[in-house]
Amino acid sequence: MTYAKKAFLSLLCFVLVLMTATPAVTHAATTINDVPTNSGKYKAISWAVDNDLLSLNSANNFLPNEQITDRELVVMFAKLDKNYALTYNDSVAYNFYSDFYLPFNGTFTTANRSKAVTRGQFARIYAAFKGLDLDEPQAVQYLYTNDISTGNTDKKTFADFNPSTKLTRGDIAEFLYRSVQNGNFAVLGLKRAATGRDNDKITLPPGFMGSSNADFEKPKDNNNDFTGPDYVNNALQGIDVEKPDLIANDEDSTLITVSLKACNGDPIPDDKSYTFRVTSSYGANIVDTSGKAAQYVHSDGSTVSAIVIAPKLTKSVRDTISFELINNTDPSMKCLVGQKLNAHVRYLPQPEMRIDYQVYDPKNTDDDNGSVIPPYDKFEKLPDFFTENIVNVHWIDREEKLFSIGQQTNVTSTTGNVENKYLQYGGSDKNYPALGYEKADLQFENYKISVWLFEEIIEKRRRESINPDSTIEIMYMISDKRQPIYRIQGIDDAIASQVENINPVGAIIQLMSYLPDEKKLTLEHYDSVMDIYSIFTNLSNYDRTVLLKYQGGKLLGQVEAYKKRVEALKESADAASRPSGKDRYTKVMVTLVRPGGEVITDYQGTVKIKFDGVEKTASFVTNTSDYLNNTGNAGTAVAYFDSVIYGKSKAEATLVNKIDPRYATILKDLKDKTITKEIFTNPYFSKNSCSLATEVAYVVDYSASMKASDQTNYRGKKMMEVINQIKAKNNIVIETNTKATVLGEGSTDNVLKKDLYKASKENGATDIFEGIDLALSKFSNDSKTSKSIIVVSDGKTSKSKMTKVLNDAKNKGVKIHTVSMGKKSQVNDAILMQLAAETGGTYYHAIDNLQLHQVFQKIIDSILCKTSSSSCVTPENLFEEATVTLRKGNITMNARIDDNCSNVAKVNVRFPSLSGDVQFELKKRSDSVYMLTKTVQTMQDFKVNNDIEFVAYDNDGKIIAIKTVTITD
Repeated sequence: MTYAKKAFLSLLCFVLVLMTATPAVTHAATTINDVPTNSGKYKAISWAVDNDLLSLNSANNFLPNEQITDRELVVMFAKLDKNYALTYNDSVAYNFYSDFYLPFNGTFTTANRSKAVTRGQFARIYAAFKGLDLDEPQAVQYLYTNDISTGNTDKKTFADFNPSTKLTRGDIAEFLYRSVQNGNFAVLGLKRAATGRDNDKITLPPGFMGSSNADFEKPKDNNNDFTGPDYVNNALQGIDVEKPDLIANDEDSTLITVSLKACNGDPIPDDKSYTFRVTSSYGANIVDTSGKAAQYVHSDGSTVSAIVIAPKLTKSVRDTISFELINNTDPSMKCLVGQKLNAHVRYLPQPEMRIDYQVYDPKNTDDDNGSVIPPYDKFEKLPDFFTENIVNVHWIDREEKLFSIGQQTNVTSTTGNVENKYLQYGGSDKNYPALGYEKADLQFENYKISVWLFEEIIEKRRRESINPDSTIEIMYMISDKRQPIYRIQGIDDAIASQVENINPVGAIIQLMSYLPDEKKLTLEHYDSVMDIYSIFTNLSNYDRTVLLKYQGGKLLGQVEAYKKRVEALKESADAASRPSGKDRYTKVMVTLVRPGGEVITDYQGTVKIKFDGVEKTASFVTNTSDYLNNTGNAGTAVAYFDSVIYGKSKAEATLVNKIDPRYATILKDLKDKTITKEIFTNPYFSKNSCSLATEVAYVVDYSASMKASDQTNYRGKKMMEVINQIKAKNNIVIETNTKATVLGEGSTDNVLKKDLYKASKENGATDIFEGIDLALSKFSNDSKTSKSIIVVSDGKTSKSKMTKVLNDAKNKGVKIHTVSMGKKSQVNDAILMQLAAETGGTYYHAIDNLQLHQVFQKIIDSILCKTSSSSCVTPENLFEEATVTLRKGNITMNARIDDNCSNVAKVNVRFPSLSGDVQFELKKRSDSVYMLTKTVQTMQDFKVNNDIEFVAYDNDGKIIAIKTVTITD
């Protein structure tokens, strides 16, 4: 058959498919027994039957009140959709519409496909089908304004639509009939997951949401897993578990995010925050993004998140993670009080071959270039029955890190009797053993101090007391994360009187008195010196003047000298741990772990380690020191490679046969298996090509929702590098969440002496405009100096100050560059785009840490050279997604490109075949989605199991980017 004939037949088949998918309004050929012909719904129902959207049963009954499932709905959309040319199989339809982000419940959760759809859910799906990302109230109003629905009683309010009632066969027949009557039924879809980004495009009429909760209908026919008071199902929008199955090793973790609305179904403002208690039914550890234990978390607008760490286990266990609203005073959230919102995870013991790495390059001495990190710190046990008040320290054991503390308090016995008594932990009563303090929050006055300083102060005060057996007093408190706080109080009167009773100055002087002479400093004092230096860097200008007057400024120079001394000691220790003869290297460490998380320390054998094209064989028995401190331990194999790759690379490890017979059974799953570890080495910025006297403000979002975008705080670390690279004459460094906080301002040298974003943690709600407004107030009035703001956020923010901020920025000539990061489905980019566009800045989206570095490089160049740049980050990262999947006889090719890159003319997929390479041009489904489906039969001579290339071309036919993938099921 000639090519022309093939093309003609293909076109003919496509036309026939479109004809079958295009509805025609006809009269029913068969009598419908349970729907009278004079019914207002008869015309729509007969049309639905004639067009094979819905069928009659054997008794010719339509059953108009029967509920519609998610699976039935997606197939109906496919049958009517003029852009859909595939089989009417529900799995194929789900896959097709997933590229348009239609919010079907069954797209990724098969179990939801057989569940009934609510009328409110249909409204959101239909709006997304038409290209609008709306929450339920706005979606319902969209149905009203387009004559798809008239409501239950023609009131056309949200409650009148009955959004929580299950969608019936009669409902869907009417809705789809009216839609087809109104015009073309063809999917437009969304560019990312539905979150209500287009709500501003729909105006809700006065009274639409009702005047009180009483105006809302109660949910009916709720058949999900949650049971509770009325409206809870309106409030709970979804629970997302990043990884439902975790390795039971005390290291593997997952992020759990709960999405909420108010009890009446209203969206929760982004600047609202509520407190939730998070618990594990199995006792797993809940931590924040810094690795600290956290029993309580704060929501960010509509979402609340927590990180769960799998415990060490030798058997599989299912766990329930519960979120419970506490301390609530908001009537709109009262339906959640006393309710537990449950997520489920599973802990699975399995053997592991862990790969860790460290990178050393004297040109880029970045302490974070490596994956070897100590396990998270558990908090110390709280002293039961103690109130937050003064406690007495009886003794302290520096070796065991235990101390004995006591307090007069009320103690409840096992029989329920309450007795007021002096309770001493570490005393004669063995029921109350001594407590640990090493992982507590240790303070002097209200300043963080090291364990060494805490011990030294307590011991010195006990030595100096008149009675050696007497106790000393400290303050006991509890942090909002349930961590014990032990605060030593009391600056010597002689010191306080000389420094005008300025607390931080007095604290520095007193803490320095506990340290030895400079020449006697050791690494043991490193944390102590750095804690004192942290207090010093946060002094105001006046406080520094007072410190300078103390002893003629001698102590001021001493603080700086002590810091330099301990940093030199640390550098010497680091240098001593490095292998001789290697100027720079990437060190790869491989450790075997038995199921349950215990490291195997006596494995007899070797492993092949591959990095940057070089393969080395290393033994597991050649390393004898602690691998967390750079050199490995018995059971860890180490290989050094001469190359350093900045950005992304990978290391591979494969056990060399034969496996140690003692471990052949428990490690059988690792036999002939290659384990791959992604390595990321933080790149450094290129040398500045321009210089400019400028003022720059840095506003970084640390609201709770940013946990999902950046769990390692790379944005904070990298922003500090940006500050150092630009070297603005005036820097304004701001952290923003529920409120905005200035972390530092002034010259580059001065602000970088502070911790800045190092200690920042995600918490609370979002108001980036509060941070920008604060930044604008800190700029000078110098009209000749260029001024810019760099904002990093997910864009989920209150907009109450948006107009004011935009006007102020434009009046002051301040350009705002905005950056989002992570999955685009987690970003509200409309606000960030508007901020940049209206102030002459640029909006960027970075999908990972490497792209964030590249984005910052472009912003640095733009600020210093006063040039504009494209939002397209880098051509090599143009493909945000590229997949080839095989499902039920169809091969689907799908590509999603960075929609900031506007120069893409077409996308081809290149397959190797028996007769040479063959390319297919993908169909453009939206601005950023390209897709094509072929049957397996048409591709029988293709080597589909080999590497498959996605190729992007510009208008001149030049290749912009190539991405290589393999086929997946």
